[in-house]
Amino acid sequence: MKIDTLCLAQRQTAEEYLQHAYEIPEEVPFLPMPDEAFVSKWQEAAGRTVLDFLIDGLSLPAFAFSWEDEEGLGISFAQTLGGRLPVISTSSHEDFRAMDALMSGREEKRELPLTVNAFTIEAKAENIFHHRLLLLNCAPYSNITATRLGLGAGDWQERSYRLRRAYECAHYETLRLLGGMKNHALDEILADSFGQLAAFGDFSADRQRLFFGLTKGETCCTGRLSFYTQKVAMEERDKVYAVVDKVLDMMEAEIKALLSRKAKKVEILAELAGRSIADRLAQGFPGK
Repeated sequence: MKIDTLCLAQRQTAEEYLQHAYEIPEEVPFLPMPDEAFVSKWQEAAGRTVLDFLIDGLSLPAFAFSWEDEEGLGISFAQTLGGRLPVISTSSHEDFRAMDALMSGREEKRELPLTVNAFTIEAKAENIFHHRLLLLNCAPYSNITATRLGLGAGDWQERSYRLRRAYECAHYETLRLLGGMKNHALDEILADSFGQLAAFGDFSADRQRLFFGLTKGETCCTGRLSFYTQKVAMEERDKVYAVVDKVLDMMEAEIKALLSRKAKKVEILAELAGRSIADRLAQGFPGK
């Protein structure tokens, strides 16, 4: 009972949740930033199978996971504003869950919704503690079918990978440039913005509602956004969904204006991260 009471006491109100924003530094470091030191170790993966490199090369424990598609595992590198990051890709959700466990030093896979197919991981497994990497599963983004976007299956699969990769890179960039990253609606909109730009060339509020599981004008959520509001009191979550729904149209206009004046990526990052969802709702879009 004490644990339940403590958990309830720690739940945020919608107002508290929607106040989150990042403090933008006055001076931007030279970009891209240098790679973190651990990245050089991952370059040894070249020419090796993924599991051979992870288990023999990095000395990770060989947990008894049953891999659905070992040939679908891959390692590459992503260039971000914060330096390069290793990228591990999988081709099935079960292998994604297994790789998440392996990187975290867990012998058991955790439950993850089918809509979650990407992580920026700070590894906790022995021998790679504090290594950061992107873990991406090749699947339709947010578990949205190609037909709902009016695309062919192959086209949507390829766009999903680009979207997911850019999305995770954006999370890492907020971490290195702004000092943090969160499972929060603001961070998710920011990351999805760069993902949409990579996959579609623009940002669509309606497309984002689809990814989040929102319906315009309604206060319920049937998808991913519910995963990022778990720290909000249950009775307050509908308020969050309603505000996010309203703010998405403002952010579409905001991003369109930034693109029209050819803003650099770091400028877009700062603009999106530096103003909370609550402030956007209160002040509206300034139209600059």
